[in-house]
Amino acid sequence: MALLNSELARIKAELGFNLLNVGAIPYISITSLFEQVIQPYLSAGAITTSSTVVSAQTSPTAVTLTLASTTGFSQFDRVIVDVDDQQEAASIRAISGASITLLLSGAHSGTYPVTVEGGEAIVRENLRRIMAVKTAMADVLGEGELKKVDEVEFYQSANAKAASVGGGLFANLSAQLTYWRNELASCLGIASMWSQRASGGQRLSVY
Repeated sequence: MALLNSELARIKAELGFNLLNVGAIPYISITSLFEQVIQPYLSAGAITTSSTVVSAQTSPTAVTLTLASTTGFSQFDRVIVDVDDQQEAASIRAISGASITLLLSGAHSGTYPVTVEGGEAIVRENLRRIMAVKTAMADVLGEGELKKVDEVEFYQSANAKAASVGGGLFANLSAQLTYWRNELASCLGIASMWSQRASGGQRLSVY
């Protein structure tokens, strides 16, 4: 399944590109490589769905998933099961008819995607990691939010929280965010605009 337009918008935002449409090219320096190169040509593995209900386990456990189709799936392929917080990766241990066996530890229900790892799956994994880091950063920045009603207590500021853990919490999260953004950029064969701006390479042309 090709990257969705919503995913392209998120990729642009995370790599520091503006979110103007391709039609703005004559007026401002934007790139159309996302819509005209990345979306149609990003490599992808086979994708199908499964409706096998899987219960959460304390450790990876052998599970047999019945797939809508096993076309493009081979033994030992690394596959991505489900999406968002339920997503996990595992290698196919065996294939029999319309079923594959792999080691899973998370819970899965309903109809969810099962994808052979490829460019699209790797990009989506990087986006998921970026959003997880940004969620953690938002939790750290609790300054000014009301914590208790009975005895007005406020969350620590970012600086106070960072100081309480040796000055490294928010800085560490920022470093992780930079790392995963660079990983995303590397997967797509482009440069992160955040890195270019940090090195003084920003350029904007308006006509």
